[in-house]
Amino acid sequence: MIRANMLDEFSDEDVQEVRVLCDKVLKARDADRKDKALEQARATLAAAGLSLRDLARAKAKPNRGLSYRGGHVYQHPTNKTLTWNARGQKPTWLRELEASGGKAIESPAGDNPSSTLRKAV
Repeated sequence: MIRANMLDEFSDEDVQEVRVLCDKVLKARDADRKDKALEQARATLAAAGLSLRDLARAKAKPNRGLSYRGGHVYQHPTNKTLTWNARGQKPTWLRELEASGGKAIESPAGDNPSSTLRKAV
């Protein structure tokens, strides 16, 4: 086993040379490990009737995660074409309706056919 105090005898240039040689040895060992792992993977795939190209073609689709499409949709009680998806400022029709004491019809997003919101797929 090499100890740090053993390297004290060497010059800085010698220590640098040892470092470079160690890096080369480590890279060679890493390459050997990868080659062996690749051979094992090929053998395992061949036993199953597959190849590495089959794996490359069978890429998984990216997971987009959950898609949130908003809370509720508010609809005018008499004019069903007037809707608001609770994003941004309240529309004028809703402010006027609330000022006169009326209330908009509230439904969960997606239940309203005239709504532009869509359920997450």
